[in-house]
Amino acid sequence: MKVSKHIILASAVLLLIACTKKLNPLVDGADLYIRTNAYATADIFYVCSTETTDWINAQGDTIHFADMTNPAHRAALYGEMRGVDSLICPETYNFFAPYYNQATLEGLLRDTVFFVPRCAKAAEEIVLAFGYYMAHLNNGRPFVLMGYSQGGYAVVELLKHLTAEQASRMVAAYVIGYQITEDDLQHPNIRAAKSATDTGVTICYNSVASPEAEIPVLSGKTVMGINPVNWCTDATPATYVFDYDDANDTLTATLDTFTRLTVIESYDDACPMLPFVGKEGNYHCLEIPLYYRSLKENIVLRCLAQ
Repeated sequence: MKVSKHIILASAVLLLIACTKKLNPLVDGADLYIRTNAYATADIFYVCSTETTDWINAQGDTIHFADMTNPAHRAALYGEMRGVDSLICPETYNFFAPYYNQATLEGLLRDTVFFVPRCAKAAEEIVLAFGYYMAHLNNGRPFVLMGYSQGGYAVVELLKHLTAEQASRMVAAYVIGYQITEDDLQHPNIRAAKSATDTGVTICYNSVASPEAEIPVLSGKTVMGINPVNWCTDATPATYVFDYDDANDTLTATLDTFTRLTVIESYDDACPMLPFVGKEGNYHCLEIPLYYRSLKENIVLRCLAQ
């Protein structure tokens, strides 16, 4: 079985055409991928993972942040946005995702001392984009926040900026492939999910073949974890069929209650490894494909319970 790093990829020409159609003017955070449904009852606001690499500017400097005026950088984010939208967003919900000048792979992982400050700088644009979305696009609907990897960091920071009124309409926040620390948990907008249907809560998970495969910069300080198959916070195992792409595997997901990592058994295929920090048996690059059916169903369940 072959599973690519990116979730779903279109052709380069299609990407560029679709990007042009879906963009708003870059004004006050208005640079968004938008897919709407006239009868939508809820929204998903999604923040992309790291899809760009270092680049050299005209002065010969190495730049550690993406440039959303660069068509190739935009196309990289669009591939993930479109893929996640088609994979986990119910058709009757709206899907919004901001284009942002994210930190690059090398900028975050070559020397992880820069991971948090560079993620923090990029997350400022997410807060701005969310403000635009709330003011001009949400129209009072309940919403789900979701972010993957660097996007997970941004969602944690965004949670801390929600007003009381906004927090009351948040169905749930999915922090995928990143951590919730003890300090994060002190914020009143961050409460750990404990079941499949609680609302106003934060879901956090990181997947491995064994706890030894943990990547510390992503999950080493997490104090939260939930099994993204059975939505239990204890060690109750969940067996399920993984059928993404051309797979047809029976896997078992179990929460390690000490590390808060989700341990996957019986996955035998190769998983792309992150550069610089990747470990054999770490499934960071598969965090959404591994559970796409469960995620889609759970979004609906939580929205119905809101």
